[in-house]
Amino acid sequence: MRLFFTLILSYGFSIGIIVSQDRPNILVLVADDMGADAFAPYNIGTDLPHTPNLSQLVTNGLLFKNAWSNPTCAPSRSSLLTGRIGSKTGLVRSGPNLDRNELTLFEHIADITNDAYTDALFGKWHLGNANSPNLQGVDHFIGNIHSGVDDYYNWERTINGNTDTLNQYVATYLTDQAIDWIDNQTTPWFLWMAYNAPHGPIHLPPDSLYTRTDTLSDFDKYMCMIESVDHEVGRLMNSLSTTEKENTFIVFVGDNGTPNRTLQSYPNRHGKGSVYEGGIRVPMVVSGFGVDRINEKENALISFTDLFATITELLGEKVQGGIDNSFSFHPLLSQSQGPKRAYNYSEIQDGDLYRAIRNDQYKLILREDSIHGFYDLSIDSLEQNELISLGLTNEQKAILEDLRSEADSIMLSWSCRDGIMNGDEEAIDCGEMTSCGSCTTSDQGIIIENCGISIYPNPTEGAFSLKVAEGNYEVKIIDIHGSIHATYNLLGSYKIDISSLPDGVYFLEVTNLIDSKVYLSKVIKE
Repeated sequence: MRLFFTLILSYGFSIGIIVSQDRPNILVLVADDMGADAFAPYNIGTDLPHTPNLSQLVTNGLLFKNAWSNPTCAPSRSSLLTGRIGSKTGLVRSGPNLDRNELTLFEHIADITNDAYTDALFGKWHLGNANSPNLQGVDHFIGNIHSGVDDYYNWERTINGNTDTLNQYVATYLTDQAIDWIDNQTTPWFLWMAYNAPHGPIHLPPDSLYTRTDTLSDFDKYMCMIESVDHEVGRLMNSLSTTEKENTFIVFVGDNGTPNRTLQSYPNRHGKGSVYEGGIRVPMVVSGFGVDRINEKENALISFTDLFATITELLGEKVQGGIDNSFSFHPLLSQSQGPKRAYNYSEIQDGDLYRAIRNDQYKLILREDSIHGFYDLSIDSLEQNELISLGLTNEQKAILEDLRSEADSIMLSWSCRDGIMNGDEEAIDCGEMTSCGSCTTSDQGIIIENCGISIYPNPTEGAFSLKVAEGNYEVKIIDIHGSIHATYNLLGSYKIDISSLPDGVYFLEVTNLIDSKVYLSKVIKE
């Protein structure tokens, strides 16, 4: 194992051994084609696999209830590796290779720790040719290069660029290799364990890897494949000592939703390949080092991109909210009250470009630039009732347009409302060289020159004065999750009381009712 040993000699020739490791190990476990409906803690599916080892991770850690991936494998893996959405990397569908100029998580960890880590990737790559993993920061690669294996018992194995054929069940072989690799480490390590299952071809694993008695249908075989992942994860976890488990940050996640032929509860064709919840809502749990919230569930919006910035902060490198499209959820590992995503976003190029964006309550689906669906996930998590066809309230119309505008900002540029200092921003979501507005602060509050808005005092303990240029304005107070708390119509100046709202950051959405221009400013309540 990767540990440091210091020998201390004292009088009488007694020897004390101090075992220490000041950097955590990192273990990322990925199941291929396993959506949230196939994992019991989400209470979506009704016929579920037996997964005691994955359930133990939940008991010992923190479950994220609203984690989004991309609808297919390669874009999700690219997002995790780079912290950037497919529109930024060119991977909005499976097929293209990851550009070698993209900074990967493997390379990033090496950069910020001065090469303190040894790393490995075992399993599925799906982002380039046989040499790609090693050329993009992976020290040691064993697995399959393409989207899957043709036969789990007879498959093309690549080891650091060299490919041959192996007649050994892929999940068992990869787990054996991972266990041996960890045992040989003497410094901190980062391991990405990318299981192929339960991705097709649908089949029965070896008898010892599953407990399910019904095994005839493809659905049953799919569940047996998930059980095989659980079994192998259990073997890998059991190979770690208690001390090493405590010093390892462990992530388990599915890379996209469940295939449609094995999908449960969601409407037909709302599974893998779609931006409906069945295609992008995935199981995600973290445990081990740095995770103080034990056996808890978190409702915050989480993106596949977010592991990049979170691991960065876990390793002691502070970021301004995040990196690129990656919002750090590191504070949530220890407390439920912390910065959270205001929006989550996913996309896929499947003939047309499909995009999905949501806030805490509502979700908008776009097909190219047209509205494809609008849902209230707080009461319709399975997306069975499309709201536009039922008629929208004025508030819902405003939220829909807000989501559409934010989706365009995320895809085409950098959001001014994502809580991250990205693009050309000089601070989080502001900067004179961007469209996000000025960051000038003084005793007079924040001045937004292009709209003639002044706020004083800011930060505020509960009430502030808002002054606008000549005109007739509508002002909405919106929290960072996109929920509207109040609406005002005003001319000139106005005193606004937000003492009843929780402390935090709020946005003022100011609409000039004469020319319909919309401006944003921030007020901080503390």
